[in-house]
Amino acid sequence: MKNALENRALFRRAFVDSLPVLMGYSTMGFVAGVLLAAKGNVVLAPIWALLSSALWVTGTMSIAGVQPISERAPLYAFALMTLAVNFRYCLYGFSLLKRWKDVPFLRKCYLILMLTDENYALEASCVIRDPGRNLRYCTCLSVLNHSYWVVGLTVGASVVCLLGLTVDPEAIRRYTNGMEFSMAALFIVILTDQVRGILSHGR
Repeated sequence: MKNALENRALFRRAFVDSLPVLMGYSTMGFVAGVLLAAKGNVVLAPIWALLSSALWVTGTMSIAGVQPISERAPLYAFALMTLAVNFRYCLYGFSLLKRWKDVPFLRKCYLILMLTDENYALEASCVIRDPGRNLRYCTCLSVLNHSYWVVGLTVGASVVCLLGLTVDPEAIRRYTNGMEFSMAALFIVILTDQVRGILSHGR
């Protein structure tokens, strides 16, 4: 009974901490799903969106990768592009290897897969020192943030497919021009906020 209550409390804490990520992932995922369905030239775009978001969680590549997918770029070129864009995640993983040293292999793989910028920031700043509780918190956080991304991407692709039944697909492509800039805009906002925080602390 005590463990169940403790697990619920950890899940509740992870959910509250993940609310800002929910806002970002659902929105950015929706944009990525819209672009995939409108410009990716793939059949059954919602299925593509569901599978791709379940297997990899990277906003930059989900948006930047739409054009290579539509052009059927070679797999090696796509892999190199993904490695270049997401190389920083390797550094995140190295910094947490000691904390997750005794974690079962499959669970460790999932936690590493979910080391996005937002997830890493929340996990690295977690003040729960007990290894078992910390691990459960990080797992809850990863599952919640992953679900936001999967739902956002799948819903975005589904909306475009449904609109395509009544609206000219070419018109949808025209109206989605410029959405690719949303990830760059988000990065600029985050960077500006970080710089303002540094400057304010320096005063």
